[in-house]
Amino acid sequence: MAPRVTVVVTTYNQGPYIGPALASVLAQTYPAGEVVVVDDGSTDDTPERLRPFRDRIVYLRHRNRGVAASRNTGVDRATGDLVAFLDGDDLWEPQKLATQVRAALRHPECGLIAADGIQFDGEKILRTTLVSSSISSRIGSSEPLVLHCYEDLLIGNVIPTISQVMIPTAVLRTVGPSDVHFPLASDWDLYLRIAAHYPFAFLGEKLTRWRYLPSSASGPQRLRLLHWTHDSIAVLKSHLGRVPAGDRPPIRAALRAKLRHAGETAYYYGRHHDRRWARQYLLQLLLDNSLCPRVGLYFLALALPQAVTSSVKRFLSKPTA
Repeated sequence: MAPRVTVVVTTYNQGPYIGPALASVLAQTYPAGEVVVVDDGSTDDTPERLRPFRDRIVYLRHRNRGVAASRNTGVDRATGDLVAFLDGDDLWEPQKLATQVRAALRHPECGLIAADGIQFDGEKILRTTLVSSSISSRIGSSEPLVLHCYEDLLIGNVIPTISQVMIPTAVLRTVGPSDVHFPLASDWDLYLRIAAHYPFAFLGEKLTRWRYLPSSASGPQRLRLLHWTHDSIAVLKSHLGRVPAGDRPPIRAALRAKLRHAGETAYYYGRHHDRRWARQYLLQLLLDNSLCPRVGLYFLALALPQAVTSSVKRFLSKPTA
């Protein structure tokens, strides 16, 4: 029997985009068994934009609680064997579900199936692939790449948008819901929890169109990395407490790398764009991670004239022991 797919679409104030997003779901060559749209308390015209689709979707609305809570609401309602996620401003190519279902049937051991895609802004293509170079270089032309990728994920989120993702419902029930304490990195946290127990399947086909919007949850492009990194540090800390002591070294290494990168990025953002904002960011990073002296040095360096910081910069560029 062909597996039944539940599509969970989450949306918040995405009125201009939710119609095209749903049209791309309903145009799939492998029809979804159900389409669950979770409206996270939109205050724009999203409910009216959804009206033409109401006979073909399950529409759920709750107060604004963030995207993780919305995904959990959709998963709780899902009745399919597989769940595919779509953010309300993204788009799918017509073969997306069919290609992922085929991969799921061929590789039932996998806990997640990720398609490739592109990032766009209007008519402009910003990224021609959504898969990290460390993984895309290993994907064949026709067969999915099946990979135990927990350590790849520790280095960074290799799946930038959940609109690429399909997950067996049984896996979601096993690993538990998306963590609402991580407003920006809950998807990465979920991937890490899945990858700790299951391999992933990566597809080479570009089946997702990820829309860039400055108004999205993580903000304008310049600040997205800093916002997301703050959340991702908290994710790594949570995983550090979940694993046996012998499995902690790679998580600690990833945490040190993220703290150093966040400090450096905030420092240069402050030098070139907004020093006050960067100092506040670095101070909070330091308060939350007092055992990372490099963050403190970046904070102090940002308070000094640029000419004085050259010697500090030479010290900061030395590799961490």
